[in-house]
Amino acid sequence: MTADTVPAKLTDADRKKVEELRDAVKEYLTPYYDTDFNLLRWLVGHDYSIELLKPKLINHLLLRKFEDWNLDGIATTPRNHAIHNYWKSGLTGEAGKTPNAFVNVEQTGANDYWGLLASHPTNELLKARVHDLESMLAAVMKMEAKTGERAAILYIMDLTGLKMDRNVTTLVSGALASISAFMSDHYVELIHSFVLVNVPTFIHAIWTLARPLLPERTRNKVKILGSNWRTEILDLADASVLPSYWNVDDSNVFTASIERGVPVPQEIYYKESMPADSQSLIVKSGKTGTIDMQLKEGQSVHYLLHGDGQFAFAIYFSDDLERDGEGVEKWQRVYPLFQKIPGPTTVPMKDSMKCPKTGTYRLWLSNEHAWFHTLKITHQLRIE
Repeated sequence: MTADTVPAKLTDADRKKVEELRDAVKEYLTPYYDTDFNLLRWLVGHDYSIELLKPKLINHLLLRKFEDWNLDGIATTPRNHAIHNYWKSGLTGEAGKTPNAFVNVEQTGANDYWGLLASHPTNELLKARVHDLESMLAAVMKMEAKTGERAAILYIMDLTGLKMDRNVTTLVSGALASISAFMSDHYVELIHSFVLVNVPTFIHAIWTLARPLLPERTRNKVKILGSNWRTEILDLADASVLPSYWNVDDSNVFTASIERGVPVPQEIYYKESMPADSQSLIVKSGKTGTIDMQLKEGQSVHYLLHGDGQFAFAIYFSDDLERDGEGVEKWQRVYPLFQKIPGPTTVPMKDSMKCPKTGTYRLWLSNEHAWFHTLKITHQLRIE
């Protein structure tokens, strides 16, 4: 079942499953996020299996509760992260031709993703991206409240200017894959379809190889338009929500004003190295590693993390000394879980957290995805 075939209105069976899911996660739900359609998206994305989706949804709801990320309120705040100077917004308005859909235009070929990766840590890229994802979700929720029907995002990827080189390969398998995984983990079924326009020839060859490897749901969401894409796209969205920079030969077909991205200046690329007093943690393939700190309420921990390979990361808390020797399953998570930090990290992860309680704080680092690579995490921790 794809986004095109799921009924827009809730059926009686949907309502029953939504209430069952709501009851299963009620202690984590925030009032803002607690809508029938938000919960329905998770059900649709996991074939209505509450057992399968529950831990994933709880992970997302925990992220919504982290004050530093402010997911429930971020769409109402200015879009002013430093990264937004180079990664411009593409949310333009209601698609029109595609019912119950908003258009978002991603300048995939023109955006300087390589420069962003070279100048900002992955966690900051995700924080900046969350503003856009939550803005998309807010637009969808507003439409749903108005129409009583399920809505989604028509996600247009403009590949103008994309060239096949080593940087593209590194980005696709690294930082962009991490952002895509984050989006899939936390914004389930928000996307109606991915529409690729102005597609270079080499993309078709890559798609032929990649398509069989993707889940059916994802494959069915991808539409690659041909050489006549400027006409074909008008079957999916009104010209008023499509970027005016697509116009050629002094035509005025497309009228949406979208700010163009600009390259990241190389002078702000990260050129430092990890501090001399940094320490190392070795995590064997298929294993996890931890760093424990005894901290008091009100103290802050500042950290730098550099990994020589992909890793997962989170921070947990316990005030029960008997749990100190256990895994983190029964600990309270106090910092978001990142399932995929691409590595080797170009810019070390850098962040801080104020301790809400006195107890043990555990930095959890996972190399469980690796078959052979032994992960080396170089880190500096500073407590104030």
